[in-house]
Amino acid sequence: MGRRSRCRRLQQQQRPEGVEDGAEGGGKRGEAGWEGGYPEIVKENKLFEHYYQELKIVPEGEWDQFMDALREPLPATLRITGYKSHAKEILHCLKNKYFKELENLEVDGQKVEVPQPLSWYPEELAWHTNLSRKILRKSPQLEKFHQFLVSETESGNISRQEAVSMIPPLLLNVQPHHKRALLLRMMWTTSAVTCSSIKPRG
Repeated sequence: MGRRSRCRRLQQQQRPEGVEDGAEGGGKRGEAGWEGGYPEIVKENKLFEHYYQELKIVPEGEWDQFMDALREPLPATLRITGYKSHAKEILHCLKNKYFKELENLEVDGQKVEVPQPLSWYPEELAWHTNLSRKILRKSPQLEKFHQFLVSETESGNISRQEAVSMIPPLLLNVQPHHKRALLLRMMWTTSAVTCSSIKPRG
């Protein structure tokens, strides 16, 4: 407790004046992972660039494109969880209500791409979109969709999870009789991957 308190005091001392804990310009930090109250990250690292330039794995003339690709934000991905019957209801609601409302929608001059299912994830229970948390939080047109995501995430019906973290449970292919394999898996994995390994039936 003492170490944690000291770290917190140090962070408060280093924080710019007028910026409160977990906020940027008065914005609150993360509701169920869908809020975007984080400072803008400067995606620049000279040591990183020098290292990869020395490796010469990027062809000459393609360095700028390489760096631009690295700076592109990852698509937001979500996974529908819960019992199969309930998951199907959530999926139906997303596809036939909220996703349809995103068609032909522009936010700040940027065309909103309708979320697409991850082709390799079963039963269309995982989706990705170019919508950032910042756009979701600030756009009046997306307010209902944003509130739905926050509400369903807090209820445990939707999980915001990187696509790469969805792969191990699929490859492991946990079955009801795989108790030992599941135990070993849970001992060294993250909670999000563990949750996606445990699939309620029905």
